[in-house]
Amino acid sequence: MPAAAGTRHASLLSGAADRIVIERGGRRMAIRLPRHGVAALAAALALLGGWSIAAAGYVFFHDAVVAELRQRSNAASKGYQAELAAMRDALERTRTKGLVERSSLDDRLAEILARQAAIEKRQSRLDALADLGGGAETKDRSDITFSLKPAPMDGASAPEEAAPAPGLRSSALGEAEKVASALDAIELDQARALEGVALKTAERRRTLERVYDAARLRRPAVSDGRARGGPFEPLPAGSLTFETRAEEIQAERAAVSAYEAGLSRAPIRTPAPGASISSGFGARPDPFLGRLAFHAGIDFERDAGESVRATAGGRVTNAGWSGGYGEMVEIDHGGGLATRYGHLSAVLVRVGDEVKIGSLLGLAGSTGRSTGPHLHYETRVNGEAVDPMRFLNAGRLLAAR
Repeated sequence: MPAAAGTRHASLLSGAADRIVIERGGRRMAIRLPRHGVAALAAALALLGGWSIAAAGYVFFHDAVVAELRQRSNAASKGYQAELAAMRDALERTRTKGLVERSSLDDRLAEILARQAAIEKRQSRLDALADLGGGAETKDRSDITFSLKPAPMDGASAPEEAAPAPGLRSSALGEAEKVASALDAIELDQARALEGVALKTAERRRTLERVYDAARLRRPAVSDGRARGGPFEPLPAGSLTFETRAEEIQAERAAVSAYEAGLSRAPIRTPAPGASISSGFGARPDPFLGRLAFHAGIDFERDAGESVRATAGGRVTNAGWSGGYGEMVEIDHGGGLATRYGHLSAVLVRVGDEVKIGSLLGLAGSTGRSTGPHLHYETRVNGEAVDPMRFLNAGRLLAAR
């Protein structure tokens, strides 16, 4: 340490002298102070030094505190921001989940409504086929209700609805599943009923084919005329849809309808319901001459005045007196088929009349070459008399089904 500095500091700190000597640059200056002045100056210098230290410390401490506060504030701000972001994410996830669940419910409802429409369409088709095929029925499920309302369709506006509570949404989904299960049962019933119609239709067709064969009638053509072919291979079970199966049954029904239409003009019904046959077709002793003769028809026991009815539909070609037949009615049924009804006491139709199966033609009697009241009945194919029993037996086969 330099001597001047040592002397200055020694004089200031000793406090024993009444003057202050200051040396600077080789010059010395002495300041005389009273003793109490020296003490006051020393105290002032000490206070000034302490204030300087304190001020410096305060500045340093203040800066550190501010920095700490800023750091904590920044950290807190980041924490709040992160928390808010997490909350927003959670809300978005909840909203998205709600939308997904609601969308899932809407999709389920749309699916159910589509299935209901398809079931109604199938039921209409099934009812029509059942009416034709003998009446297969499905179980009555009219008690099935569904109260959930679908979302507006075709862009129609609707007021914004609050998302349903989880419990309500769960209940709605549960109700939808119940309806879906009920629809499953209905579809199964419809499939079974459809197969029932198919069986009845196939049985009806086989019966009609036997009738045609028994009557030795040509079956109506039921093909659409288009050429087809190929080896037969059985269809895998369950590979047919309802509509495809219904189309097959409809085609089968078309064949049945054609067969039935053909038989409507075939003389397969009796002209005298409940009457017994008194004389058959073919060779027999002539009732007047006693020798064998050809009987071109069959005779039904019938009291005078009892009804005589058409055995098939057709057009009346003769209505009146006709030699040995007496009062007679003849009907042309088409396809070369004709029937004759002889010995009538009264004729109730005129030539040109169109008649149906069972139409009243006249009343039984004993006109013409006859020994008593009865009905002489003939069937002719292309003008040739054939045994009426050929047709009547075929008709009995049909009636037995």
